[in-house]
Amino acid sequence: MGLDILRIANGIMPNLILLDVNMPPIEGQNCLEKLRSTKMYSIIKIVMVGDRSEKANLEKSVKKGAEGYITRPISATELYRTVHNLVELHPRQIPRLRVIFKTTIFVGNTGRSSFATRISEQGAFIHSLNPLPVNTKIKLALDLPSEKPLTLDGEVIYVVKPGQEKYIEPGMGIRFLNLDREIQLGLRKFIEDQLTGEFDSEMLI
Repeated sequence: MGLDILRIANGIMPNLILLDVNMPPIEGQNCLEKLRSTKMYSIIKIVMVGDRSEKANLEKSVKKGAEGYITRPISATELYRTVHNLVELHPRQIPRLRVIFKTTIFVGNTGRSSFATRISEQGAFIHSLNPLPVNTKIKLALDLPSEKPLTLDGEVIYVVKPGQEKYIEPGMGIRFLNLDREIQLGLRKFIEDQLTGEFDSEMLI
């Protein structure tokens, strides 16, 4: 098992390895220490994984060269945040999900239909060829898998105009305002379940 890790790492040189704290030794040497003592593997970031009862061993692993650790059961949001912090130049702290949901944006009494193409527990990106100005306050009705469209307060925090970026979708980034904690947790669970393939088509909210 440990030798398999070396072969895989040698073949693809991953940016990061999730390594179980109970991984068997490699050639009589602790798996983490073996990776850290081998020059060609030393640049690979390692995140240890273990049960909460093994926290002491996980903390020792960090002292021995691991960049961090996470405990089981693993939260998709925690895993996303941990990996992003280690491998991304500008890490995000919450996962975003690519979607195609119908939306209706209301400014005052005027509404217009579009599609949400990305969503997180804090906001959404709305496809639009005519985005609203930054700082515009809106109400956003999202046609999510719920009993009725989820209507949230929001604010435009950035726009991408058509042709502004050749390979970037035009539209506007919306930050949710005054979001109810229960709805936020419902969005988080929905996104995590979609990312882990565990969504069972039950109602979101």
